[in-house]
Amino acid sequence: MYDIFGDIHGYADELEQLLIKLGYENKSGYYSHPERKAIFVGDFIDRGPKIRETLFMVRNMVENDAAMATMGNHEYNALCYHTNGTDGEPLRKHTPNNIEQHEATIDQFKEYDDEWKSYLNWFRDLPVFLELEGIRIVHACWDRDNIESISGELKFTEEFLIELHSEKHYKKSALYNAIHECLKGREHKIQEGVSFCDDKGKVRKEMRIKWYRDPRRSNYEDYYMEDIPELKGKGVDISSLKKDYFYDEDIPVICGHYWFRGNPKIESGNVACVDYSVAKEGKLIAYRWNGEKVLTNDGFVWVDGKY
Repeated sequence: MYDIFGDIHGYADELEQLLIKLGYENKSGYYSHPERKAIFVGDFIDRGPKIRETLFMVRNMVENDAAMATMGNHEYNALCYHTNGTDGEPLRKHTPNNIEQHEATIDQFKEYDDEWKSYLNWFRDLPVFLELEGIRIVHACWDRDNIESISGELKFTEEFLIELHSEKHYKKSALYNAIHECLKGREHKIQEGVSFCDDKGKVRKEMRIKWYRDPRRSNYEDYYMEDIPELKGKGVDISSLKKDYFYDEDIPVICGHYWFRGNPKIESGNVACVDYSVAKEGKLIAYRWNGEKVLTNDGFVWVDGKY
């Protein structure tokens, strides 16, 4: 069975502690378990103090069949940051915010350029999702239409990324939107006159939504990832949604991405998030899945972040 690990963001010490807590041992230069396999949901890089060490541990486990991994939005962003388009400009613009987000990774690989290039090439082969017997893994959002739009053979080559950012695809094609939502989640445009500030103080007019909640039976405080006092107690306006889909299939999905806080708890009987903000003095989380069809809080195992 599987142990599904949340966003690590360069916190290698916490990853090592959690692996040991779950019974993994480093006997041959990589951590492995005699009866189980680890799955990493992506976001290995950026923010933390030991990004090189994190990547070494994770890739070593994957390449020795002790683990599997999916791509996170930070790996995707890194590929775009380091790929120039047909105009010679990076696909992910080097704005102050984007530089700050990626700065820890750049700094820690400053003297290891060839090593960093090898990790970028490794990122290219990471799948956007895993659909295994009885369990599904994706970094941010599982939507059957999106999953069916993405080929299982997809590779994030420079040529593919440049094509994805072309006029034909960028922010408009089914493939672009599918990859974007799988890695970054679905957002809803907030009603006119209402907004919120993110942790950087930037005013936002779109909100990540809980794609596993039925919008027809939800108020905004149950459907949005952030609290907006002006909308508290108000039912979701279905007509304003890009798509009124919500995940209610029987097969469990485990994701990361959302920076939850506090003690981990399942989001529904068939969806659990394993990102509990280790990079913000939170926890590094794993869900220990033993084949159950209904996820429970008993499946969570964690260590507290040090920083």
